[in-house]
Amino acid sequence: MNKFRFLDAKTLELSGISASIAGGCRPCLDYHFKKALEAGCTIDQVKEAIELGKMIKQRPVTDIYEQAEKLLKSAEK
Repeated sequence: MNKFRFLDAKTLELSGISASIAGGCRPCLDYHFKKALEAGCTIDQVKEAIELGKMIKQRPVTDIYEQAEKLLKSAEK
């Protein structure tokens, strides 16, 4: 049973896919991938959810690399 009042099953499972990728949880991804297809999500929708998860996961990595570069530049002055 969906305990959310305003989000449908498709939206929840696509969100679950994105969150699973961002969190690096393989069993979670397996679960939400299967549930998304069962809820009627298209492969294109799943692909977009995967891309969103990748973008979310990459953001902190990009930020830390940028900070490392700033620190190096300030130390070289």
